[in-house]
Amino acid sequence: MAEERSDSRGEAGHSFFAKQRQIGSARAAFQQLAAVLKNATIYPEAHPSLRGSANKFLATLADLLVDREDVPFYIVAGELFFETQSVPIDRSLSLLIEQFVSRDVGGVVFKPGLTQTELIRFAYLMGREAASLAARGGAVDVAGAEGIVHIDLHRVALIDKKVVGAVKTGKKKAAEIFKDAVNAVKDMIHAVHLDKAVNARRMNTVVQTMVDNILENRDAFMGLTSIRMYDEYTFAHSVNTSIMAVALGTFLSFDKPQLAALGMAAMLHDIGKVALPLDIINKPDKLTDEEWEVVKRHPIEGALILADITGITKLAMVAAFEHHQHGDTRGYPRIDDMLQQHPFTQIVALCDAYDAITAARVYYSVQIPPDQAVRILLKKRGTTFDPTLVKIFVNMIGVFPVGTVLKLDTGEIGLVTHQSGDLMRPRVLLLTAFDGSEKEHGREISLVETEGGHYKHSATGTIDPYAAGIDIKQYLD
Repeated sequence: MAEERSDSRGEAGHSFFAKQRQIGSARAAFQQLAAVLKNATIYPEAHPSLRGSANKFLATLADLLVDREDVPFYIVAGELFFETQSVPIDRSLSLLIEQFVSRDVGGVVFKPGLTQTELIRFAYLMGREAASLAARGGAVDVAGAEGIVHIDLHRVALIDKKVVGAVKTGKKKAAEIFKDAVNAVKDMIHAVHLDKAVNARRMNTVVQTMVDNILENRDAFMGLTSIRMYDEYTFAHSVNTSIMAVALGTFLSFDKPQLAALGMAAMLHDIGKVALPLDIINKPDKLTDEEWEVVKRHPIEGALILADITGITKLAMVAAFEHHQHGDTRGYPRIDDMLQQHPFTQIVALCDAYDAITAARVYYSVQIPPDQAVRILLKKRGTTFDPTLVKIFVNMIGVFPVGTVLKLDTGEIGLVTHQSGDLMRPRVLLLTAFDGSEKEHGREISLVETEGGHYKHSATGTIDPYAAGIDIKQYLD
């Protein structure tokens, strides 16, 4: 029974809403910590205002310590993280972050047993001049020397190195899973072509592995969907759609079995295209009306193919048939009584469209940058796509998705590599040589980073990487 409760908590921990509550509590705790440090610059130790703010923080800390050994906050390029989750910040929090960074503190880990007295002692320590702390080896050394044992401090450089290493490891693992998924789709399509038995167990294993890892490292997988694989577009498109659908499912608080079913439905939504002539599928130019009529049969073909495969969720058949049945007159296949799309189909259709837009295949004749693709989806909400789903999708990928090239107010050029807690302020890799060398030796910054309460960098516009001749693939794979 205890194990079942533990599993239940684990599932809940993956819930988007559970994570949002955690982030909200973490943000509240950091705001309360800011109040403690501010009050320590005004009041003596025994003052009720200082003690009251300390008690308020300790109460929130106690809630966060339930089911975890410590409460860690990390600062990377001005961005605040609770464990591995980005925490939205405002001006007051940005000033506190600056205070920590100026004292070479990149991580603050609170442990059980922290008392009001020790917390206030820490607040007074952080209020000292940065130069005086540096003269004694920095805040990290001074805290240890002064008996602050329930608050672990970590230096900025060590945190940055740790995070960069974790990001690279996550990207490598994600790339391997992505490759396995592409190969699984390729083998399944070949099996269908040759009228051989489909290895449904392998497909289910691949999707389940993908679900498990997206729950742990969504950003790494979302970054991979920005890479265009024109030589294997059909296979990569299926995997991209599946990744985005599963990621969106996490935002909707789906449980793991639901995510796996959704991932499979998205992975196989276009399988009906195996029945279409290859010269039409691979045609780089605009299709003729006759060719388009042939393409419009693939949802029916897909449903028929999946109906005969055992071991694959029937929701995959439903999504294959419905994913182009949009609410407007261009939806297909048309039926006399227009039925409401299954919720899974609505998710698959949205993710399918976004990937198709950015890949510039059948539906669009030119490559479209990710931020423009977001604008296209926003225009189609309420007609082609469910408006609530579109809003959640944009919240997931950001106003400037991974792969967007930004002009900054400093005159620099940045490639979006990760999202932050602020939809308008992602993390970017500064581009200087434009030859891919920045991937290993370039500087990555977060647009949430501040100095004196003001943002160090802000986006002033976007650059079309294709028109500018910037090969973003060399930075993202």
